[in-house]
Amino acid sequence: MVYTITKDSMLMEVLENAPQTAPFFNAIGMHCLTCVLAVDETIEQACAAHGFDADDFVEQVNNFLAQQETQKG
Repeated sequence: MVYTITKDSMLMEVLENAPQTAPFFNAIGMHCLTCVLAVDETIEQACAAHGFDADDFVEQVNNFLAQQETQKG
């Protein structure tokens, strides 16, 4: 089963369940692993704060996670 995220996913939940996604956060300036806001912030809120489209971010991360699952296959 592929783990997927939504705009409503909490940052820390995503990083705990899919730590391999950290480079996606870092690439757009979200250094979430050390940010105190990550505990209570959604993907949508974080994207808005960093000027990045949440729908694009979710799509990129979910495509990456699906590709990883396929490669395990």
